[in-house]
Amino acid sequence: MNFETEYKNIQFKISLEKEVFEDVSLMMGDKFNRLPNQTMIELKKGTLGSYNLLVTSDDKGEMECTHYFSGVLLTTDEDELMDEVGSYLEQENILDDIIAVRKKYAFEPGPLWR
Repeated sequence: MNFETEYKNIQFKISLEKEVFEDVSLMMGDKFNRLPNQTMIELKKGTLGSYNLLVTSDDKGEMECTHYFSGVLLTTDEDELMDEVGSYLEQENILDDIIAVRKKYAFEPGPLWR
């Protein structure tokens, strides 16, 4: 799934791809980094899936950056997926965080110490 949006004068291209696991239990990790039981049940039933989110931010051709988020747990229902992606981006402040990183590492007007 691919879509575009503009936010604070930056063009965002967002690509969402579903991760495929042969065995869902591989997502559990070690005993200190386990998913909650309800999440594992929903993953096994197929109502919840793990996605990779690739966000490209472009400020009108001056600087293009690519940001990658993996293991994003979202619904597998195609009708609800777009709304859930929007909610995820908003709740996690993804676009605002990307803008903050872009400002921090921007070439213009230069580093803050100057």
